Amino acid sequence: MPKHFHKGVKREHHFLKGLEKPLEEIARIPGVKKVIPGRIYASDSRGFEIKVTRETQTGLKLVAKSDGSVQEVFLVVDKADRVRVWGEIEKLFGGDN
Repeated sequence: MPKHFHKGVKREHHFLKGLEKPLEEIARIPGVKKVIPGRIYASDSRGFEIKVTRETQTGLKLVAKSDGSVQEVFLVVDKADRVRVWGEIEKLFGGDN
């Protein structure tokens, strides 16, 4: 793994509060090659939530919400594993997709 990755999660940038451990759980799902946290935006969100929003060219895009902020998270997942990985994330975090 490149130098900024630890436990399958890229750690070059910041995480939302409470997001580090759930991302490590996601990184352990078979088929997930990399977990790359993206930009953080201000929002009016309350509570904590992680859900898959769509497929990307290289895998899946997730949105994590924590009190007052939203963060994009990108997963590198082979095409053949995407539906299964999406389902695993929904089971872990109660997604409604």
